[in-house]
Parts: sequence; C-alpha cells; structure tokens
Amino acid sequence: MGLGHYLFGFSGRINRAKQWAVLLVAFVNFILIGVAFAVTIGGAAIVDAINHKTTFAAIVASPQAKQFGIALCVLYVLMLYVTLAVMTKRLHDRNKSAWWILIFFVLPLALQIPVLMALPAMLAHLGEVMRAAQNHLPPPPQPFEPPVVLIARGAATIINLWAFVELYILRGTVGDNRFGPDPLAGRG
Repeated sequence: MGLGHYLFGFSGRINRAKQWAVLLVAFVNFILIGVAFAVTIGGAAIVDAINHKTTFAAIVASPQAKQFGIALCVLYVLMLYVTLAVMTKRLHDRNKSAWWILIFFVLPLALQIPVLMALPAMLAHLGEVMRAAQNHLPPPPQPFEPPVVLIARGAATIINLWAFVELYILRGTVGDNRFGPDPLAGRG
C-alpha cells in the first residue's frame, strides 16, 4: 500500500502503528500551526493583546490573520479527509465497516450540542470572574450546569474512550477478513 492510498484511500486495512503515526503527525502539525500563527500574526501583537494594548479582535481582523485563516481551513479539510480515510482502514482492520465513524466521530460531536447551547452562560460567568479579579473581589460562585450538559459530556467522553480503545489499542483481526489481508501477516 503506497503513501497516497494510506492517506487518501478508503479501502483495505492498516495496523495500529499506522493509526498512531497519523495521530503523531497531526500533533506535530498542531504545534507547527501554533508557531506559524505566532510568526504570521507576530508574537508582539499577541503580547500587546494580553497586556490590553490592542484587542484580539483587531489581531483577528488583520490581513495576515485572514490569510492564515484561509490556509488553516484548507489544511483542516485536508486533515479531516486523511483522518477519515485512515480511520476507515483501521476500522476495517477491526472487521468493522466505515459506518462506525458515525458512532465514533459524529455522535460525540452531536452530543456537544447541549454544551454549545450552554456556552453563552459559561462565557458570561467567565466575564464576571474576570471583572471580579480586576476589581480584587472574590469570584462569583460557579453556576450549576444543566443535567443534560453533564450527561451529554459524559456520554461523549465514554464514546471517545471506546473509539480510542478500538482504533489505537486493540489488535486487528488476525488473518484475512472481509476488508482484505492482515497488514501484519508474516510479521510473526
């Protein structure tokens, strides 16, 4: 299996090591994107925003930030495609169809909808905490999260752990399965 099929193809099987390799590359890309952002936008501008000499809105509205955002969107779509292709082949190695992506990838995202709906209240509370800190007052009490948020967050965490175990920990099917030959065949 060539690198092109490994990254962009949706058929066949891959072992855990190749799944881990994609995760490692994604992690390194995340670090490089952070460095590229600091270089593109300018570390001094970020420090100025932290020190209230400028606003983050002004930084985000800059032409450099817009160009960086476009490049980041293209990179994100590419990484999403590669992730789905590699995840599909890893599921095939576990003798599962790609439909499992709906459970392992889409369902946890859908479970975050109640969390997103509660986000304005969380941000308002964060603003109150920051104002209290600036005025040297004790922080306001943490508001209770609605039970649906806690349940959704917990369910998403359980599904994410299950997906992690399936994709990164468990060995694939020994021998051939309906998706192709064992990628570890002959590596006794």
